[in-house]
Amino acid sequence: MSLRIETFTGGPVATNAYLVVDEATGDALVIDAPQGVTEGIARMAKDRGWTIRNVFITHTHWDHVADALAMQETFGVPVIAHREAVDRLEHPKALLGPIPIPVPPMTPDRLVDEGDTVTLGDRTFRVLHLPGHEPWHIALWSEPDGLLLSGDVLFPNGHGRTDLPGSDQRVMNATLRRLLDFPAGTAVYPGHGEPTTIGDEAPWIRQLP
Repeated sequence: MSLRIETFTGGPVATNAYLVVDEATGDALVIDAPQGVTEGIARMAKDRGWTIRNVFITHTHWDHVADALAMQETFGVPVIAHREAVDRLEHPKALLGPIPIPVPPMTPDRLVDEGDTVTLGDRTFRVLHLPGHEPWHIALWSEPDGLLLSGDVLFPNGHGRTDLPGSDQRVMNATLRRLLDFPAGTAVYPGHGEPTTIGDEAPWIRQLP
C-alpha cells in the first residue's frame, strides 16, 4: 500500500504541517509544528485508527515550531530535530522582528544529521541536511516513494528566504543544485504552499549561479 499525506496549515503565515501515513501499518509521522494544528492532527489520527510515531522538525523558525511542545505532550512520541537546533528550540528567538505568537520552549528527544534515518512502518526515510534558509535545516527523503518533505527549501517557482539571520543565498543555491540529482518525478511537499516536483522546478534551478 502507498503513503497517504494529509496537509494541515496553521499560524499567521500559513505554514504547512504534514501527517504522513503508511497505510499498510497505520503508522504515522508528523512533519513540522505550526501554530494551532495539533488538535486537528490528533483528531484525524484517532478517527482513522492511525498511530503517530514521531514528529520531525525541519528547522527552528517560529512558524514551524510553535506547536512543537504541544505535539510532544499530546502525542507522547519523540520530537526529532537537527543536532544543532537544540538551543533555538529551547530558547526561541525572533528573526526580523518580534515573534508574533507564543512559541513555548521545548527540548527535542532525538537529534539527527545528514545520512541518519527515520522509519515509518516498513519504510525508511533518509535525513538530508539542506542549509541555506537556516544553517541546520533538514528534510526527509524516500527514494522508493519519490517523496521529499522539504520544509522551506524548495517551493513552486522559488525557494526559502535568504534575507533572514543565519540564511545564505550562496549556500541555498548549492542546496538547490544538489536536488537536481534527484529523479525529476520526485514530489516535493514544502513548508508553505502547494506541492511541486523536482522536474517542474529544475529549469530555474539550473539558472542559479
